Amino acid sequence: MTAPPGQDPTPWELLRAMQQMRDDLRADFAAFSARLAEMVTKIQYDADRRTDEVRIKAVEDDVAQMQRERETERQEARGVRRLALTALVAPVVVGVIVAIVTGKLGL
Repeated sequence: MTAPPGQDPTPWELLRAMQQMRDDLRADFAAFSARLAEMVTKIQYDADRRTDEVRIKAVEDDVAQMQRERETERQEARGVRRLALTALVAPVVVGVIVAIVTGKLGL
């Protein structure tokens, strides 16, 4: 397609060059369109982000609820242990006191 120096290209050569440029542009636009089709819009991205934030908040709420329940169970277990200890120690103490009192009274 190169013309000798000093000679202008023929109209057919110009036409062929323009067709080649047009074909190249079409291929470039097709590749560009394919890449754009893979991209996520800002609206979709924001919606996905909000959805993720809602899910994370739900998980955080569940974890907080589980921690509260666990603390409540610990307090209940502590109360049960105190009650059991009292139930075991109180009769022994009462028996010792009765033995001391009856021993001092000489019965």
